[in-house]
Formats: sequence, structure tokens, C-alpha cells
Amino acid sequence: MNAALENLILDALRETYLKETEEGYFTGEIYADYRDELGGRTAGEIIDADHPTDTFWEKLSDWYFESEWWYQDDLISDIKRKLERTQELDDEDEEYLVDYVRERVCFEYPADHFLDEEMYVNIYLDTGDCNYDFVLNSAYPCWYGRSEDRLHDRAGIVWLAKSQGYNKTQLWKALKDGDMADPKGFLQSMRVELANLPSHMSTVTFLVKMSFRQLLELNEAIRWRERQGGRKYDPKDYPHCGYIVLGKDTMCGLFDPWGGGGSVLAVQLERDVKVPIRYIWMAIPDEAKGHGYQVGDVYGLCGSAWQDTLKEMHFPKKMLEAV
Repeated sequence: MNAALENLILDALRETYLKETEEGYFTGEIYADYRDELGGRTAGEIIDADHPTDTFWEKLSDWYFESEWWYQDDLISDIKRKLERTQELDDEDEEYLVDYVRERVCFEYPADHFLDEEMYVNIYLDTGDCNYDFVLNSAYPCWYGRSEDRLHDRAGIVWLAKSQGYNKTQLWKALKDGDMADPKGFLQSMRVELANLPSHMSTVTFLVKMSFRQLLELNEAIRWRERQGGRKYDPKDYPHCGYIVLGKDTMCGLFDPWGGGGSVLAVQLERDVKVPIRYIWMAIPDEAKGHGYQVGDVYGLCGSAWQDTLKEMHFPKKMLEAV
């Protein structure tokens, strides 16, 4: 009797909108409401996890498990009505129908809807200056800096200068000229950035608009890096874990997430910036909580400050296989 009933159920399922797989299962889709969104706070909770991608799928299951159950219930009711047109179903038949649909029919969660969501992301660098509480970046003409002090090799502003084709000596000489009006180019804009920095703890910060998918991939790389032996005194000691390339139009400057301050975020990049992921201290949505102040908390910027300037993301094969 069950074999005959199974064939009837199969015929009924094949007449629905569901897709049949080669293994004999049926799949459908659950669609998200256009108003459904992660938001920066929830996205921040996800990427804080040890395994962000797993956490994302766990949250999807929490959000849509009841919907999947409802879809299956609705499908069971439709098949039952169709079968009862030609035969009577007893309690055992109905139980078989329910078990069969629960086991063979699944619905895909609307992951792409959330993975494609745009995020305003703050990328904070640690080029070795984190172990100095980022005071290395508060060089002259910052109020905290002294004109006689030379720049430290681990300072984020030194690394940034090198990414733009300047060495430490060129940067130091430019900074000694102090503040100015209407800066042009990287070195002059860095003078203005330091002269308007009221904090003694600040990190090089990039403001980037990216999809949650990209943010998730980037933080998976950061978590993988951290699992390769714990926190390193010098980020250069981390294994190679890929890099990202940011366009020269990226909004960039010095920001203090601990004190809630920073400079004018107006460093003028002259070249695209290739940022090794080993040098990314954090890459978090601007609305994320639990990491001190964010750029939006301090400056109240509109969304256009975060530009779609992420040009490339590269991850090593061994990392992709591990994730």
C-alpha cells in the first residue's frame, strides 16, 4: 500500500512548482520580503563569531525555519486534498504523507538576499602599531607629537606612505612643514590630517562600501589568520592570508575608536592601495557594536562617504580549502 501511495505522492509533487533532484528530493525557495535586511548591528554580530559563515547560516535557520515548516504544511494539505478526490486516506496514510514530505521536501533560505546587502564598512589597519596602542601615528604636527621625533617603522602612516610611493624620510620632512590650507596630493593632505588630529591613539582607517558577502569572506580570512597561532606581536609574523585592493578614491584618514575622535579623514591617495589582510585589524560595519565608537557615531556622515572602491579580493588556496 505504501508503494502505491508513494507513487501518488510523487506524481502530486511533480505537478507542483518544486524542482526534483537526481537523488529523488524536491526543493523550493523561500523568498525574503524586500524590507528584510541584516543591518550593520546584526552583521557585526555575525562577523564577530569564530566562524562567521556558519553563524550566518544558523541565523538564517532561526529566521526561516518556521516559514519552511509552514510551506511544508501547506504542501501537505494540497497533496492530501488532491489524493482524497480519488481515494480515502486513513490515519496511517496521512502519517505516511506527512513523514514523506518532511523527509523529501526542503526549501532553500533566501541567503543571496542578505549576502548581496550593501554594508558601510570601516577597515582599521594594524601594521604593528596596535601593540603601541596606535600612538605611533600621532606624530608631529599632531598636538601629541614632537617635531624632533622620527617616525616609527611600524606606524600605519609610514606603511600608507610607502603604498603611495613615498619613503619614511619623505613623509617625515613633509610633516615638519605643519598645517596648511588647500592641500594637494598625499604628502600635503597627510600634513593636514596630522595637524587636525586631537587624539593620541588613532589608526589608519578606510571607509568602504561592500556587499555583506564580501565582508563575510574578508572576515573569514581574518578569523583563519587568527587560528594560525594566535595573536602576533608583529602582523608580519602572520601567514600569508591574501590581500584586498582599494581604489585611490577611498575615503581615508586617522580615526580613534576608543576615544570617539579623529581627524578630517581627508588623506588624498594618489594610487590604489593593496592592503595585505594580515594588516587588517578589523573590518566591521559602521553600525556594529562592541568595538568602541564607529565613524558614524563621531562624524554623522551620510552614506556617500563609503564608496564602492573595493576592486579586488584575493585569498590563498589553502585558506579557501580550510574555510
